[in-house]
Amino acid sequence: MTDIAHNGPALSGAAVAGPALSGSAIAGAASGPRLAGLSDRPLNGLLLIDKPQGPTSHDVVARIRKLANTKSCGHTGTLDPMATGLLLVLVGPATKLAAFMAESDKSYLAQIRLGLVTDTLDVTGKTLSVWPGPWPSIEEVRETLLALTGDSLQKPPSFSAIKVAGKAAHKLARSGKEPDLEPRPVTARELRLTEYAPPLATVRCEVSKGYYVRSLARDLGQALGLGGGALTSLRRLTAGPFGLDSAAPLPESPEELRRRLITPRRALAHLPELSLSEPEVKALSQGQRLAPPPAAAGTYKIIAPGGILAAIGQIVDPAQGPHGQPVPGTPEGPFLRPLRVFMTA
Repeated sequence: MTDIAHNGPALSGAAVAGPALSGSAIAGAASGPRLAGLSDRPLNGLLLIDKPQGPTSHDVVARIRKLANTKSCGHTGTLDPMATGLLLVLVGPATKLAAFMAESDKSYLAQIRLGLVTDTLDVTGKTLSVWPGPWPSIEEVRETLLALTGDSLQKPPSFSAIKVAGKAAHKLARSGKEPDLEPRPVTARELRLTEYAPPLATVRCEVSKGYYVRSLARDLGQALGLGGGALTSLRRLTAGPFGLDSAAPLPESPEELRRRLITPRRALAHLPELSLSEPEVKALSQGQRLAPPPAAAGTYKIIAPGGILAAIGQIVDPAQGPHGQPVPGTPEGPFLRPLRVFMTA
């Protein structure tokens, strides 16, 4: 997983499937995806989908594209065909928000079959070996999960979308070539055992971007001396500030899709806001740096008069180092710069 977002053999390498619109305003655009027979207001926002088992994330996006009659549609983190749960789909100009949403932590409920070793690290793959028993105690499993919690270097699954010499790792793996994948820095904020009926262990995982729960299944089984482990099921519960309780199955009609869209401003609920005047928004949209209002360095939603999401900006303090330490002799004070502009001047 990428998140677990990259779990599974059938993956696409794009974080967002489909092109983003350029030069369009997030609100009040003169053009954009529309639905016949409905309001002329362009479709633009976030859709929370409870993905069923079976379809790929690309299949879900394709369905939304067809309903919305637009190519501007994509997700912010893959779920394998076997996985279910929360899938964030962006529609219209809101696809520009993908890079600012994919960084969020995610949480999952994973069932792991301890001692089962497969080539894909889940039950959809070819079985390589099976541990016959005996099984570790519940205390041993909990202690091992605690040891795997925190920052670590995690080796991604061979069946993943990571590129190796320009080719997806899962394509190399299918052709019989073991891809050379370097361990990557990830963080497991919580790995909590919720149920244990050997050989099955159910684990709630709260993890960073880039974390593969399939790799956790392997690592947990190996750390327990069982040869490995494989996922039997996976359900994404949260992604950033959004939870499965706010999601619903695929919409059945264009009207339902429109009703369920979350505004771009709400889609970036994890970012703080800065409200600017019309002249300031215009200057920022032209790429100018501005003297910022009193606020800490960081990334912000820029809100124009009327409550419109105008841009995403960053307050930079050159006198402050990467860890907050002062940089002596720096003449320039803090400034606000645009990272992504949604409203043109």
